[in-house]
Amino acid sequence: MCTCVSRARWLLYAAVCTMTVASPQLPTAHGDATLLKKVASRPSRCSDLCLQNGGTCNEELGRCDCQKSRKGQYCQEEVPEEELSALCTRLGFPGPKMCLADAPCLNKCNDRGVCVQGFCQCLPGHFGTDCSLSLDDNGMPQILQGTSYTTRAKRPWVYIYELPPVFNAWVKRIRIDRPTFFYFWQRFLSSGTRTADPDKADLFFIPVYMRHPADNAKLARAVEYLGTHWPYLNRTGGMAKHVVIHGGDWGKKEHEPFKGKVLGLQEGIVDGMTWLTHWGVYKPVHSPSHPPGTSPRESLLWAPAHNPGRDVVVPVPEGGGFGHDKSPLHPLSRNPPVRNTTFFHAGRVCGVGLPNTSQPWPFNCPPRGRRYSGAVRQRVHAYHHNRTGYAVLPHVKNFSQMLMRSKFCLATQGGGHGNRQVIAAVSGCIPVVIGDHVYQPFEPELDWNDFSVRVLEEQIPILHEILAAVDEETYRRKQAALRCGAQHVLFSSMRGSLIGESGHYDAFETTLEILRAHIDHPGVPPQDLQKVDEKFKRFMACGADEVGQEPPPREPGTPAVCSKSAFDGPSSCRHCVYKSLLGGAHTMCCNSLDLAACPRLWS
Repeated sequence: MCTCVSRARWLLYAAVCTMTVASPQLPTAHGDATLLKKVASRPSRCSDLCLQNGGTCNEELGRCDCQKSRKGQYCQEEVPEEELSALCTRLGFPGPKMCLADAPCLNKCNDRGVCVQGFCQCLPGHFGTDCSLSLDDNGMPQILQGTSYTTRAKRPWVYIYELPPVFNAWVKRIRIDRPTFFYFWQRFLSSGTRTADPDKADLFFIPVYMRHPADNAKLARAVEYLGTHWPYLNRTGGMAKHVVIHGGDWGKKEHEPFKGKVLGLQEGIVDGMTWLTHWGVYKPVHSPSHPPGTSPRESLLWAPAHNPGRDVVVPVPEGGGFGHDKSPLHPLSRNPPVRNTTFFHAGRVCGVGLPNTSQPWPFNCPPRGRRYSGAVRQRVHAYHHNRTGYAVLPHVKNFSQMLMRSKFCLATQGGGHGNRQVIAAVSGCIPVVIGDHVYQPFEPELDWNDFSVRVLEEQIPILHEILAAVDEETYRRKQAALRCGAQHVLFSSMRGSLIGESGHYDAFETTLEILRAHIDHPGVPPQDLQKVDEKFKRFMACGADEVGQEPPPREPGTPAVCSKSAFDGPSSCRHCVYKSLLGGAHTMCCNSLDLAACPRLWS
């Protein structure tokens, strides 16, 4: 028997007592009403106190998840003020007030729960970070039960662990500067990639938000938790099938980039997992500005942080700034600006402060600024800032216009990973990639030589000669290939289209396709995957036979993402896209709160 309590405080609990799930203040779950009522009436593996105290029962594990301000087996205790303050600080909040403020919830709790401070308090019988799970008659987890949700045919299929909210749901989402983790976490469901059956899964996603150095220790705790609650880590190849995302400057070597150690995790565990990061260093990178005779240990700038053939370098999300809403790559673009500047770069050169134009490299930057960008920006500036037709500047007011008016744009790292290659590509400016032993997004599976110019660091003094040798036919061919390359580095299915793209080959889908190729062709060098997998080759060519060719037209009725391009008229994404993409169903599902009915790019 339920014990009725204050409606203001225990609204959901009262709904269970009175069976008034359709209360105006409560969501109405999408799906078969009879089946959903059956789900709600099943005996819970948690005490009624869990729901009464604002928690959500993970019915698979019998674990009661609490809001930030509650603790105890069934959330029966209020967290003391001092303890709450310390918790909020660890989560990245300046204090309890912001920590307990309203925040968006993953997939809007799928209308199967109430969003409280970023935490989904799920309706009876439902559980998971976004309330998408419930148990069937056999006690097996199902996704969006009572709806038409099925895992899509296209592989890979991803199983998502439901960890306690301290690992993900509680984190500070305001001012998240790199939302890649949340993009993937949310999109796995609406894309149809998610499966609730671990025996059918190709990959296992560990939803731990990692951006800062201390977050690696959080991953260590999560791995320990997985090992005690699920058996999948110890299966054959289990560790390699586990996917984690790190948005930090140096990926999995974030906490100590100069030594390559990982806080709180054994190196074997780290290297055994599949990492999605923005940082593609695959060999040791040494500082070129150290004097002769410096030991390799002293000169080490960046330790290897990428395992080719297992890990994937994903692009930094860009959402339409830098004039990309008027990109000349859009098919409707007419009379684009004339590209009368040969080479362009504007931005930090020394990391801090301005370069000294009267001094040669490496003395054009102060000692503490000589390691920045691996000394690439410093050398480019020293050798080419005064060259006719070259605009190499610390700052420029008309940045977006310069991107549109330049033939080549510097694409290199900064203090860690960079986003210049994405910015340049979407602007139609051929990226000039400089960074020895640093892979660009989706390299080596995606051949950046098709639409960029790669320059070795030792060739920086003759950069002008290399670019002058690019004839008009080669430049035209790279420009044609750039439209496909740009599609791969945009998160169109989550942020909206910018260049008239469908989203079929966006960064999310490209990541999955690369992981699929890794699984299907173990032992094949990643740069050779297109040679052994015709389906993969066509995907990387955006549906064409070869990169740069026009792909076949889309079939009528093919789902399309909303557009943020000025060439398509007023933005149709305005009401769909949120900064962290947690508050709505994003671009593919803007008009559908039922993610089971969300249009899918791939069946």
